[in-house]
Amino acid sequence: MQKNEAEREVVILITDMVQYSRKSLGMEPDEIKDFLISYHDGIHDLLDREEYAPLEIEPSAGDGCLVIFDKRPGENKSGVCTRALSATLRLAEAIADGTLVSTRMGLLLGGITEAKLGKRMAKFGSSFSVANRLEELCGYFGTHLLMDREIARYQEGFDRYLVNIAKVSLTSVQHPMNIFTLYKPGIHHCPATVDEAQLLQFIRMKNQAMEFFTGNQQVGIEPDFPRVREELLEAQSFFREITGREDQGIERILEYIRETPSPAEDFNGCGMKLLEKTRDSLGDRLFHLSKQLLRAMNQEFYHALVVDIEWEKYFKLEWRKKGETIIRIDSIPDGIYYLDSGTATTVDGKGEWLSTMEAGTVFGEMAYFGGEKRRTATVVAQTDVVLRRISTADFHKLPVIMRIFERIAMARRREIGSNPGHREDRAASPPVVVD
Repeated sequence: MQKNEAEREVVILITDMVQYSRKSLGMEPDEIKDFLISYHDGIHDLLDREEYAPLEIEPSAGDGCLVIFDKRPGENKSGVCTRALSATLRLAEAIADGTLVSTRMGLLLGGITEAKLGKRMAKFGSSFSVANRLEELCGYFGTHLLMDREIARYQEGFDRYLVNIAKVSLTSVQHPMNIFTLYKPGIHHCPATVDEAQLLQFIRMKNQAMEFFTGNQQVGIEPDFPRVREELLEAQSFFREITGREDQGIERILEYIRETPSPAEDFNGCGMKLLEKTRDSLGDRLFHLSKQLLRAMNQEFYHALVVDIEWEKYFKLEWRKKGETIIRIDSIPDGIYYLDSGTATTVDGKGEWLSTMEAGTVFGEMAYFGGEKRRTATVVAQTDVVLRRISTADFHKLPVIMRIFERIAMARRREIGSNPGHREDRAASPPVVVD
């Protein structure tokens, strides 16, 4: 192998056919050959045009394609990024109108080198693996196209259609990536008939929310998950109204916030850490909740709590600041709480301390199964806390879950009766122990 040439900056487009294995299942070898030739010919016909050149198009792994956009003489980053993005949008439009089969696309501005390997020139560079990861993430975020921040920054003419998807860290990529896509009528699952002014309004709503998700230290914006959740729910409702479908990218961020309600210490530097095992579901955590819950278990309860976890959506996230009152004594119960993070204290009607609750504690269920139907203690956030609360109305929609908590409350009442000196037992169920 001869010595590498100097690194040059290019735009890399990696494509991959969606569900190729399923599409080719049952085909004879000649049929697969013809199918792939037709697919690659289609990409060539769409991209091999003067307005997109100079470029190189190479088949990759059968159903994939590598496209490299070189700078023209005197062309700057904006020129090559805009040209490459225009070409990629041409593919997206062909996917939308059925000219090209569904394809994922990752677009990246990066450096490559070349060297002669045997009788051919081979290309090298970590940028290829990063572009490949962008392509793979398209399925996760529900889009045909993802681009890195540099493409989004240097392109010209598409600013109003740019959508901030996320800031992510991947095990196979050394640095975090800010990733973007484009929403336009007729592409990205947006109907061609969608009102463009309304779509642009949605884009502004989503981008504003996402700035408070990723943070922007240059202008002093820190991640604010409560605000992000509220604004994304509003944006999702609006997107559903104008398109008749949900935005999968928003759902992924909401899922992340449900699993990680407070930014991790390294979130500013790393963003979302994908391809890492998430913690146990709320059902699993509640399953490990003390001997009372384990005693309450039978097969029906176990299936309802741990296997069929549809009920978890009723436990809504809430954030409370240090010193805020969560529950007030003698008030009518407004739900059952799970303390996700932080600590809280319980006090009686005279303001005397009863207990301190740590993360993993369930509280508030006693008022639903006693004769008084009132809160028996006040609960105050000792630190900033994250809660998951199921409202009274939603609680009554889940009869099996009600029976589980009723057994917990009955068992705790028996313990209180046998240990009246243990005042902390009045306040809440013991904490969850996560294996």
